[in-house]
Amino acid sequence: MDKHLYQYWFMRNEDITYSKKHKLIDYFYDSYNIYFATKKDLVDSGLVDNKTADVFINNRVKFDLSKEYEEFSHSPFSFVTMEDVTYPDKLRNIYDKPYGLYYVGKIPSFERAISIVGARQCSAYGKRLALQIGEKLGQNGYTVISGMARGIDAYGHKGCIDAGGKTIAVLGSGCDVIYPTANRLLYEEIVSSGGAIISEYQMGTSPVAMNFPRRNRIVSALSDIVVVIEAREKSGSLITADFALEQGKDIFVTPGRIGDSLSAGTNKLIAQGAGIIYDTDQFIADITNFYGLNPKTINTEKKPKIILSEEQKRVYKLFDDYPKSISTVIEESGMDYLNLLSVVLSLERLELLSEVFKNNYVKTA
Repeated sequence: MDKHLYQYWFMRNEDITYSKKHKLIDYFYDSYNIYFATKKDLVDSGLVDNKTADVFINNRVKFDLSKEYEEFSHSPFSFVTMEDVTYPDKLRNIYDKPYGLYYVGKIPSFERAISIVGARQCSAYGKRLALQIGEKLGQNGYTVISGMARGIDAYGHKGCIDAGGKTIAVLGSGCDVIYPTANRLLYEEIVSSGGAIISEYQMGTSPVAMNFPRRNRIVSALSDIVVVIEAREKSGSLITADFALEQGKDIFVTPGRIGDSLSAGTNKLIAQGAGIIYDTDQFIADITNFYGLNPKTINTEKKPKIILSEEQKRVYKLFDDYPKSISTVIEESGMDYLNLLSVVLSLERLELLSEVFKNNYVKTA
């Protein structure tokens, strides 16, 4: 008997809630016994009324289990349920835990997992921090978890991958539905680099708005720590932070400027007692010492040191993490336009400056 055959059927069954599924598993021991339970067995359990039992059995008859399971087993996707020992322990005791998860790739143990969440429409400063923190975590053997959304989520994943680390994306759609579509390459990189794409939603599920707040409880639950980089006062990132607090997880945030809408949420979390990331190296040292996670450092090839001319150094110092126009830098430097533009373009080629919109640049390193 392939126990996964009946687990797959129970995963696909949406007639009852997660809570009721857990209780049925406790009562009948496993999905195999539930599948072969009679209407009387179901009603006598006290967990299912007559009407629900009828729907349950009728759908079981209509569902061609062997055919459906055969088709799924030939796809690149897999699933894990709470009946398996490989089901993440961190999910077993949370509120509204999913009966199972679909996934593609390789699910880790989640022993050293840090989530990175934040604004979709992030600033260049937020992008740089997300890449940097993701990279530091990847280098030091941590698994980065996020939601593969635009902005901070994507950059956190990317930083980790670039450092040779493993990262997990928790989707608000079926794990075979890439959203946003612009992140198709990132989706493929997450899997090919040894990470995974996971979802509690059925295959083919569209990315509807109500799915995303729910999936955030899984992002926080699988993490030891939740890192928030740029969040507006009302945002999905703060929903993740709320779930993290309910689950007893620690929250760290990157501070931002007062009055900046992208920092309103993170600064509010600081006021409520969240930890502050004021230096990325110190953050890694602090969490390693405090949590005793003993991360295994990954050997990565270091980038060659960039040697700048005195003129390049002088111009680079005039830029910031926030957009600054060429005209402003001309006034501050006293340089003529063509000379300054030549230096700025050389710094852009070295990937030290980035043009975020016409004639406005920010530091990228």
